[in-house]
Amino acid sequence: MFGTSEKRWKLFTLSGHDVYLTPWFLFLVALFAFSGLRAGAGMEALTEIIIWAPVLFGGILFHEFGHAYALQAYGYGGSRIVLHGFGGVTVNERRGVTSPGKSIVISLAGPLASLLLGLLSAGVLLVYTGSGISEAFSGGGLLPSFLQTMAVVNLVWAVFNMLPINPMDGGHIVLHGLRWGLKNDRKAMRYSAISSLVFLGLLVFGVILMGFTGLGLIWILVLGGMFAMQNWQIYKATNQPNRRYPRGF
Repeated sequence: MFGTSEKRWKLFTLSGHDVYLTPWFLFLVALFAFSGLRAGAGMEALTEIIIWAPVLFGGILFHEFGHAYALQAYGYGGSRIVLHGFGGVTVNERRGVTSPGKSIVISLAGPLASLLLGLLSAGVLLVYTGSGISEAFSGGGLLPSFLQTMAVVNLVWAVFNMLPINPMDGGHIVLHGLRWGLKNDRKAMRYSAISSLVFLGLLVFGVILMGFTGLGLIWILVLGGMFAMQNWQIYKATNQPNRRYPRGF
C-alpha cells in the first residue's frame, strides 16, 4: 500500500518470498495492544495484549502471501513482503505492466486469503468450544479469545481492503476494471483517482454521522487524509500526457 524505503529487518524467506519487518509495524502492534489494555482489566487486559501481536502478524502476513502466491502462479517468481505501520505491501520487481485480468486476480487474492483465514479461525473456534456461534464468540480464555479476534479481524480486514479506494485492493480492482473497459491507462488512472476521492469523502462523512470518536476516528481521518493526498497526486499526474506509470500498477 505504501512505500517501503524505511528501515526494515529481514525475518525469513518462504517459497521464494522474502519477508521484512519495519519499526512502524511494531508501533502498530503496540497501538492495538494499548487499546486492549485500556478496554480490559486484570487478566482480560493481559489476554488482549498477548493476542494482538500474533493476530496482526499472522493476519497481515497471510493476506500479503495471497498476493505473493498469485504473482508466483502467473510466473513472476518470488516477491518481497514488507510489514509496516499501515499493514503490509507485496512488491514484485519482475511483474512489469500486468494485463487488467491478471491484475484483478492478483488484487483479489489478498482479501480472499484474509476471508479464508477468518472463516478457518471461526470454524476452529466452533469445533474447539463445541457450542453455537453466539456462545463461541462470547466465551473467555486465551485460545478462544485468540480465535475470536483472529476471525473478526481477518473478516473485517477482507471487507476493508475491498473498499474502492486507492491504494486498497478494491481501488486496484476498480482501476484495472477501468483499464479493461477503457483501453486507456491514463484515463483509467484518472477516473479511479476521482472515484477514490469521492468515496473517501462519503466514507468520512458517514463515519462522522455514525458518531465515531476517539482513536477510531483519528485513525480513519489519518488514513483518509493520506489516501486523499495520494489520489490527488495521481489525478494531477494524469494531466501529463507523456507520464510513465509505475511498473505493475
